[in-house]
Amino acid sequence: MGDCKKEQENRGFIERVDESSRAKRVHYIPHHGVEKNSTTTPIRIVYDCSCRQSERSPSLNDCLESTPPELNDLTTLLLRFRLGRYAVSTDIEKAFLHVGLHEDDRDATRFLWLSDPTDHKSQLVTYRFRVVLFGATCSHLFSMLHY
Repeated sequence: MGDCKKEQENRGFIERVDESSRAKRVHYIPHHGVEKNSTTTPIRIVYDCSCRQSERSPSLNDCLESTPPELNDLTTLLLRFRLGRYAVSTDIEKAFLHVGLHEDDRDATRFLWLSDPTDHKSQLVTYRFRVVLFGATCSHLFSMLHY
């Protein structure tokens, strides 16, 4: 799982949090690894954005917009696709991970990571997402859009 986190950091999807900084809204997302039968990604990290600290506290997903954005109307997209002379279709790798989070919202996507994943007693390090993460309500909306 250390390689997954390292790749996310190298690609600019996450960033280490400066522990001395103060934030207005802070939320920590629990996560765990899931094994896959894949040569490229044998373990992937799953973030639980629906997890609640208590029964009365909201989860991150409870606080996110869950309606489709008005940016792209599906009918308009289909018409533009069919009316043109040429059509191009592609699959953008990790498309929603290319949608950035505003700096003020990033602290609501914090998570903890062991400084040395091979040593369960190593110091915890705080990271946060710089982009929309899979598992958040809003990432499901991006998967419905055509780029």
